[in-house]
Amino acid sequence: MTQGEGGARQDSEPCADTVALAPDVVSSGGMIPRAAAPRRPPGLAAPPALTSPIVDLLHEVYEKYRAMRDGELATYIPELAKVGPDLFGIAIVTLDGHVYEVGDARSDFTMQSISKPLIYGLALQDHGRDTVLKRIGVEPSGDPFNAIVFDERNNRPFNPMVNAGAIAATALLRGDTAAVRMARILELFRGFCGHEVVIDEAVYRSEAATGHRNRAIAYLELNNGMIDGDADEHVDLYFRQCAIRTSAADLAFIGATLANGGVNPASGEQVLASGHVRDVMSVMTTCGMYDYAGEWELRVGLPAKSGVSGGIMAVLPGQLGLGVFSPRLDDRGNSLRGIRVCEELSSRLKLHLLDHRGGARSAVRRIYRGADRRSKRVRNAADEAVLDAVGAAVRVVELHGNLFFGNTERVIRHILEDKEARYLIVDVGRVAAVDEIAAGLLRALASRFASAERTVLFADAPAELQARLGLAPGDVSLDLDTALEHCEDALLRRVAPAASPRVGLARLRDFALLEELDEDELRILDDHLAHRSYAAGETIIDEGTASDSLFLLLGGSVDVRVTASGAGGSIRVATIDAGNVFGELALLGTSPRTANVIAATPVTVLQLKASRIAALAIRHPTIQAKVVAAVGRSLAERLRRANAVIRTLTR
Repeated sequence: MTQGEGGARQDSEPCADTVALAPDVVSSGGMIPRAAAPRRPPGLAAPPALTSPIVDLLHEVYEKYRAMRDGELATYIPELAKVGPDLFGIAIVTLDGHVYEVGDARSDFTMQSISKPLIYGLALQDHGRDTVLKRIGVEPSGDPFNAIVFDERNNRPFNPMVNAGAIAATALLRGDTAAVRMARILELFRGFCGHEVVIDEAVYRSEAATGHRNRAIAYLELNNGMIDGDADEHVDLYFRQCAIRTSAADLAFIGATLANGGVNPASGEQVLASGHVRDVMSVMTTCGMYDYAGEWELRVGLPAKSGVSGGIMAVLPGQLGLGVFSPRLDDRGNSLRGIRVCEELSSRLKLHLLDHRGGARSAVRRIYRGADRRSKRVRNAADEAVLDAVGAAVRVVELHGNLFFGNTERVIRHILEDKEARYLIVDVGRVAAVDEIAAGLLRALASRFASAERTVLFADAPAELQARLGLAPGDVSLDLDTALEHCEDALLRRVAPAASPRVGLARLRDFALLEELDEDELRILDDHLAHRSYAAGETIIDEGTASDSLFLLLGGSVDVRVTASGAGGSIRVATIDAGNVFGELALLGTSPRTANVIAATPVTVLQLKASRIAALAIRHPTIQAKVVAAVGRSLAERLRRANAVIRTLTR
């Protein structure tokens, strides 16, 4: 290698593979609603923990390239020869500050040329684009980063990503003294990384002792009027900024801050104005990878900057930042292993800027638990009590819009953060399109749930979407209500197998409507009831007819359906199981029925006709009063549940 950038040193221990968890998931529309974590009900063990497919992918790529030994260390500065050549780390940071990392992602090295786009951004912030553009161009030079070549037509360095341009950008930074200017640089880097940063003094001294070529560049610029002031001071600041310590995780945070319009995704600090961020990333796109920039754009397609310490920082605007560290370099000064990793991730996750990925809206429309919204099946009292206690183990995630890596990753992570959900329903009825990466992530999610004895169903998926997701028949439900009912049934079998399904016919004592009646009153009521049976499909109540009977369902189940407007047909409102009543309006008068009731299975009922209701009111007013009061409580409970559903569906 020839003389050029500052050097690097790594002296911290490689970190264990980690995945940081963000407290919430943030979308362009705000926080994705998080269902409150419930207490784990007795008898229901926590399901096994799962890992994200993103983590698995990073491990796979890491292992694929870990044995790669191509390339050489940068040795033109003595400190660079001390670097552990086999250190290797990868990190991704999303726009809500979530960190995926593997290998030596927390090992220290120095910024080197990766400092250049940040310094250029600070110069833009100090002077504005037009003033900076008069001093520093934005065209690729096609020459090595340390070439002593200038744009003679405009009397300026070709771009801020080569050494000549970076020194000119440093010379533009405001400040009365070198110490003030350096403090501003450190503060800028702190904002991007999210923590205090320090200069590696050994690397700085080594760079200062060997950086004669950079001094020559500065004096040529001073001689030609490209920079003003003290050339030695400018070069010294350049050496110091190159020697700031960083890590692959820090680089990913820098990238994520640029991807987020200059706002650090963890701290929320506006580090750089969004307009300057756009200019910085534009120049990174065309010039950030030295004289490899064109092929990089073709193969990877991300704004990026590399450094001879072995780091690469890349940005997918609006989605993520990527940091890679591996100190063995190619003959252009780029990390060889880092380039291969970025090419692999760009290809497999479709990160290239010019890959079509649809809109960027959040994929999550709504999230709620089975305790917040039940299926349309009205169960017996014992089953209802169980579901009240453990229904939070069912979780529904409603998705919409176009699904791609950026928004699907958030959905999956949010799902995996919920340690209590054993039954997951992914409602895809409002999803417009799913690209192959998002489809693969959802398939991987389903596979992980299955391997951990957890259930995942995709509801309301049209045939083409089912094919795209590669779903097996058992992974698909025709509609959301069927999926809810399936998960409730599975939950009841797991938690209370004796409670459901019910064996034999219900007794009068089993009906909540009659719980206030004593044994004598139950016998009196029984004398007023008539046994009736219906075959499956037979109509028990016609919509619009007079409310002339109350029915106690002893066995089987019935569907409550209302006539659909427009094309005709009917809509199922509820399915009622044995141990419940229907037709309660008969207790309150003879107003017209509001729905049809049809036997879903062979049904046995006890019928209380209007004439018998009138007789009870005269001869046994206490019984009639207790039953009517129970109907009132039942209606109040239904209203409470309906309001809870409304709150769930409108939050």
